[in-house]
Amino acid sequence: MAYSCQQIRKVLPNCLICMGGEDTEEISVVAQRSPFALECNIDYFAELMEQLQKRLPHFDDYTFVFTRSVTELPSKFEQTAKVVVFVMGDEWARVPSYASRVHAVFKAPGQHMKIATHKGWARFNLMTCVQYCRQQMKRFPHHHRDVSGNIFAIPYGYYRLPRRAEVTPINDRSIDTSFTGSIDHKKVLGGLVKTAKVLSRERMVEVVNQWKTDKPYSVDVKLSSYFPKAKDQPEHDDYPTILMDTKICLSPRGTHLETYRLCEGMYYGCVVISEEQPNHWFAKNSPAIIVKDWNQLPHILDELLENPEQLAELQQASLSYWESTLAPKAVATHLHNCLTGLSTPLAANDDEKPDDEKPQAPQEIAV
Repeated sequence: MAYSCQQIRKVLPNCLICMGGEDTEEISVVAQRSPFALECNIDYFAELMEQLQKRLPHFDDYTFVFTRSVTELPSKFEQTAKVVVFVMGDEWARVPSYASRVHAVFKAPGQHMKIATHKGWARFNLMTCVQYCRQQMKRFPHHHRDVSGNIFAIPYGYYRLPRRAEVTPINDRSIDTSFTGSIDHKKVLGGLVKTAKVLSRERMVEVVNQWKTDKPYSVDVKLSSYFPKAKDQPEHDDYPTILMDTKICLSPRGTHLETYRLCEGMYYGCVVISEEQPNHWFAKNSPAIIVKDWNQLPHILDELLENPEQLAELQQASLSYWESTLAPKAVATHLHNCLTGLSTPLAANDDEKPDDEKPQAPQEIAV
């Protein structure tokens, strides 16, 4: 995105980045100097704030703070009215300890972790349950429940991606399916114990490698270091180019079910195949194809790649979903509704709502 310095200063003077400790800087300064801070693309949130300013009455009365911490904010915000905090990258889905002392918190990912198992895969399902138990333990004693009802989930957006110019029609793309990302994570007992993320991604890559051996299709699978170091890998620089030329983007889970890759695939007009997604508002109508078992993948890939008309329809669904749900303009509308709603009595938390009032997960798509 190309914001001029004057535009950024005019639009975002009350949007601050927590740099650690008591240090904060305006998002405009960070956007100009280091647009990839906080492991998110600041340009995405700069546009989000610009769109929110157009919708939110008295926008200048709010102070917007972007941080990774769920335990503390700089003390200067303790006496600041209408502080709205954006928490980036808390994959353990904790409730920030300061949530009750600020006006609102928006989290990417949200504050609820969901158990999503794979059909007939005992080892994976066991590790998923172990991870869920660890997550629940991390929420005690200060990160258990949203007692203030002011925490809202938002999508990740995209990470370190250039703005798209034109979207290449899907049947003109040269890469049939691709995945760029990490498999290895922090070693547990020397690698003897593997997380749900590692197990899932290893299975996916194994299945793809077996499938492509006797197929005429173009497959691009690149493995990088785990996420904090991935941006330093040479293959990361090629990622946007690959994604823009990919028909089917594979989006396996990370520590959390939701990853940047799902948003990024939709943004560039790919057909996205992913695992089950969280029950967040923005996942309700997702056109992503959901797999319960990566062994289903060869059949799904064959069916899609042999059907150009369906690929074109699914590409349009991805682009439409981006514009209606994931784009900064759409998310800004959701933020506006959440913030203005806080001036009226709050509805019950998702944990306390009847099941039929909760947002529903994407349905598994039969291809």
